[in-house]
Amino acid sequence: MSIPPAWPQVLDFFGAPLVIEPSPGQLSGDAGLLPVRQFDQRIGLTRAFADALDDPRDPDLTEHPFVEMVRSRVYGILAGYADQNDHDTLRADPVFKLVADRSPDDDDLASQPTLSRFENATSIPSLKRLRDVFLDQFIASFETPPRQLTFDLDAVDDPAHGHQQLTFWHGYYDHTKQSQHP
Repeated sequence: MSIPPAWPQVLDFFGAPLVIEPSPGQLSGDAGLLPVRQFDQRIGLTRAFADALDDPRDPDLTEHPFVEMVRSRVYGILAGYADQNDHDTLRADPVFKLVADRSPDDDDLASQPTLSRFENATSIPSLKRLRDVFLDQFIASFETPPRQLTFDLDAVDDPAHGHQQLTFWHGYYDHTKQSQHP
């Protein structure tokens, strides 16, 4: 069986004809990450993120640098892959390789188990340094840093439906609300 050089029909729901062709090259549905990566290159967020983390691994036995794994996870989350289950497929994706500073023809990125170990090995001191990175990035985003910040934290309306345990009447919202402290 041979693949025809182009699909025999033309789609025109975009207002302009769209011809779909098979491609022998690597494809990705996540090309929208490329401008985000360019912005990240300018502000250095994922590099600073990776530098804030402790890397207890032996450098001679390390295949995937921390910055590469940080970018895999951060860009995976930005692309809507909330957990790591998709990373065994994404590790070969050409766009994910590009945002991690690898060529699409290079070896695959870190696997899902490697990314899980990476996330689970994060220490409390690393998290505190990471907090400082985010604060520094926030302050650097202003021409003149603000002298005062006001955080307006509102209660979240989380109605309960049916007769669930640990639900209480919430007078402000005038309905039964799930308890926040079970």
